[in-house]
Amino acid sequence: MQHHALRKPLSLASTLLAVAWVAATPGILRAEPSALPSAAPAAPPSSAAAGAFKTPTPMTAQSILDDDPSALLGLSLVDSFARFGAPSSVYALRGDESWQDDVAFVYGTGYTLFMYGDRLWQLRFTKPYAGSIFGIFIGDASDKALSILGQPYENGPGYLVYRMPFKSYPVRLRLALQDDRIVDAYLFRADF
Repeated sequence: MQHHALRKPLSLASTLLAVAWVAATPGILRAEPSALPSAAPAAPPSSAAAGAFKTPTPMTAQSILDDDPSALLGLSLVDSFARFGAPSSVYALRGDESWQDDVAFVYGTGYTLFMYGDRLWQLRFTKPYAGSIFGIFIGDASDKALSILGQPYENGPGYLVYRMPFKSYPVRLRLALQDDRIVDAYLFRADF
């Protein structure tokens, strides 16, 4: 994992506090007026408007993302929650330095969002994820990655790293291998 020392600072505690607030506030991701904080009490709804708002339906995570999920990199915390809903678990990932700390949002469908500050900088895919990542599935042989993506930018015992098409930032795909099979895929912004 590479980190960039000039990222906007936001403490791990602040991020976890924001996550707890969003998770505990029903309807906040759908911006229902009843869920938003207000300085003054709202006027009672008219009888016509009273039926316009419905009880929010809990959001569920997408089970399969786009084959090229690199467009998701850089999403804000609020946009990530709006798109994916609440994660099944959250944990802190400590780096050697405080600016290397991440918050990981784990979804039961096999992917994890890694946030730094208020931005998504890395996605991890592992079993039971059923979708493909650039045409590659978790469990595929490493030869399939070589045939689809070509020669890796970097390789070593147990991993392959590919430079992916640039967006407005450099993107890398790191494939973790075990017994010559892909067990994890990490898609990340290389400038973080």
